[in-house]
Amino acid sequence: MFEVDLSGVPETMLWPLWNRACEMRRADRLIEDPMAAELVARIDYNFAGHFGRYSVFHAIRARHSDDLIRDYLAADREHPTVVALGEGLDTQFWRLGDDRLRWFSVDLPEAIAVRRRLLPAHPHATLIEASALDPSWMENVPGRTPPFITASGLLMYFHEAEVVALLRRIAETFPGAEMFFDAIPPFFSRKTMSGFNVTKSYRAPAMPWGITIDEIPDFIREIPGLEILSVQSYADPFPKRTRLYRALSLIPGLRRHFAGSLVHLRCAGHGPDG
Repeated sequence: MFEVDLSGVPETMLWPLWNRACEMRRADRLIEDPMAAELVARIDYNFAGHFGRYSVFHAIRARHSDDLIRDYLAADREHPTVVALGEGLDTQFWRLGDDRLRWFSVDLPEAIAVRRRLLPAHPHATLIEASALDPSWMENVPGRTPPFITASGLLMYFHEAEVVALLRRIAETFPGAEMFFDAIPPFFSRKTMSGFNVTKSYRAPAMPWGITIDEIPDFIREIPGLEILSVQSYADPFPKRTRLYRALSLIPGLRRHFAGSLVHLRCAGHGPDG
């Protein structure tokens, strides 16, 4: 068994891992992620005690992100590249299984250390020890093809000014790139800022940035060089798995108040290819 010594934001990498592993037990599972189940079995950590009952939302986010990257790969780029910001213990590189793909995982040193010990090395996968807010990671990404950049479960841990600065730098540095991120609504941000206990054993870290799903378009329009390709709530991609949440999200007032966002962007310009 592998013992982990994580706290604060780095410890949150175990939360989606747990839910992806639980998703694998379902016959109607949204993702094929046997590595997640294997990792949960190998890690000495009280997953159920800390994170409680299984939630489908991490699996929805993973599947939605997978599908967006598959669409990116279908464009038959010569040097397809993904940059995964704050990746934690996601196993997306192996779920996608595309031999053409170059993968750059950017995370804090303590998170990369766990990833290095638990996940296999691969000649197409590069680990970068840096905060997503540190512009130095951009220097390590080759510019031959506009990349696909993911920031799953990350931006809510930053302040709004930091989110804006990061998105500006991405738009300036990677013309033609695509990006996926998710966002939490303000009410949930406020809840974490005042102390949100997921269970008796686990308190979620503060998540300073929250935004309503209706505010996303205006927020993105204020950042030069970005255009929205889609904005969905967590209920939209797979409504059969979120029947109650889906029904509530159809009520405009409740959607504005409660819905988390799944956002797909493109940076203006075409960039080099090939």
